[in-house]
This record gives sequence, C-alpha cells and structure tokens, in this order.
Amino acid sequence: MGNQLNISSFEYLLGTIIKEEISTSVNNLYKKQHYSSKKYLTIKEISAMTGIGSSVIRQLTLSRAMPHRKIKSRIVLDEEEIKETIDNYRTVGWTDPDKTWDVKTVQSEINKFQKSKEEPKMIDEILRKIIREELACFSNEIKNYAKKDKESYYGRTVLTIKEAAEHFRTSPSTIYSLIKEDGMPHFKIYSRHYIVLEEAEAYLWRETAKSYADEGNIYWQRILQRLDWEEKERNTAYEKALKRIEESTY
Repeated sequence: MGNQLNISSFEYLLGTIIKEEISTSVNNLYKKQHYSSKKYLTIKEISAMTGIGSSVIRQLTLSRAMPHRKIKSRIVLDEEEIKETIDNYRTVGWTDPDKTWDVKTVQSEINKFQKSKEEPKMIDEILRKIIREELACFSNEIKNYAKKDKESYYGRTVLTIKEAAEHFRTSPSTIYSLIKEDGMPHFKIYSRHYIVLEEAEAYLWRETAKSYADEGNIYWQRILQRLDWEEKERNTAYEKALKRIEESTY
C-alpha cells in the first residue's frame, strides 16, 4: 500500500513537472524570436582593434578553433564570438592550463561523445506513459504553432545577393559561386536569388568546421562532431513531432 502510494505520488509529481515544462516550451514558441545579426570583420580589422598580429589571429583560428566563417578563401570574424578566445590568449598566451587543447584529451572527448551517443537510451515505462499523455494534451497546440511557424517563415531576414555580399564582407560574384558551386541555401523568385540570413549563417559555420576537420584538425573535428549530432537530433525530433501531429489528426 505504501509503495503504491509512493509510486502514485511520484507519477503525479513527475507529470506536473513535465506538463509545466511542455507548457512553458509551447508558450515560448509563440514568443517572437529575435535574431541578433552579426557584424563581420576581417582579420586586418580585428588585428587593428585588438592589437594582436594578423598571423597570430590566423593561428588562433586553427590551434584554438576561434569561431569564424570562411567565405571561399576569405576569413571573417564576429567580435562577440571571438571575445573568449582573445581574452584567453591575452591571459595565458599559448599555454593550456586546463588541457582544453591537449590532443589526447580532445581525442578522448571525441571518443567518449561518440560512444555516449551510440548507447541505447533506457527510459522507464512510467516516464514514457506520462510523456505520451502530456504530449497528447498539447498536440493541438504544437500543430497550431507548426502552421504559424510556416506562415512566419518569410518574416525572417531575407537578403538580396548584394545585401548578402555586404553582410559577409565579400562580392556578389562570390555569393553566386557559393550558391551554384557549394550549395549555399537560397531561394529564387523568377530569376532573382535570395538568401535567408539565419540559414546562411548556420551553413557557413558548419562548412567552415568541416573544411578544417577534413584537413585533420582535431579541434575542429570536435566542433563538427557536436554540430552533426545536434543536426541529427533536430531532424529526429522534427520527424517525431510531424508523426505525432499526423496521428492526432486521425
């Protein structure tokens, strides 16, 4: 009797927590999302701003995986993204007191991350039951938001080729090349090409990481591994949500 009461109490408490979390998540989906547009600077501009030599900045992009975007052969950086790396370099130079850039440590992190993501996830039946029930309650809200999100797509930051070139500190011909040769996300209205800024940012970030990872840079391999896993998780979650929405309509 006592055990049954404890289980019931646990189910009620857990159900309440999950319901509150899902409710909060759904409500947050309705809030207007603000995308903070980056202001890109060249290596030369960053050097003048920080007082650090161009060669050092270029080396930081490799041996400290300092965030940046490669636009073909051109490197552009966002001041806010690189602040942590620059501050760390000024404080400890090329030393590595926390073993953040130790090759063996990084390789171990990559191996452990890969192994942890391959292990099957064991979820207690009581959790599955509660989650199924709560998701069913919110399926209509999620479905309504999916429709709303589709309609608001064109409210994102859409750039012309010229505007995209100015934003990424390059030329229109380079943007066209990224579209036609490299598969940069875009859409066409009649004969004109347009770029969705948020998609372009994500695309260039991943392609930058991949280019270094393919060259054997272990620090960028660590970043790419995380990006690939996150993309896989998003796709899986999206497919499950669509399936749940389809099931709720029958």
